Amino acid sequence: MAFSFDNQEIELPCPKCSRKTKKSIGWIKRNKQMSCACGAVINLQSSDMQRELRRLESQINNLFK
Repeated sequence: MAFSFDNQEIELPCPKCSRKTKKSIGWIKRNKQMSCACGAVINLQSSDMQRELRRLESQINNLFK
């Protein structure tokens, strides 16, 4: 069984108002931007994060083999 972080939620802080919005890792992987309730548009640097998540998921899956 393959491990995935996709259902895990993290809080993303808004750089403008500091409001924290919970999003799943899967959602972050699928989206490039997020809008805050204050109107700020937050650019998600998902390519670096996706690469790191794939590396971590691979390492965890290797532990279960």
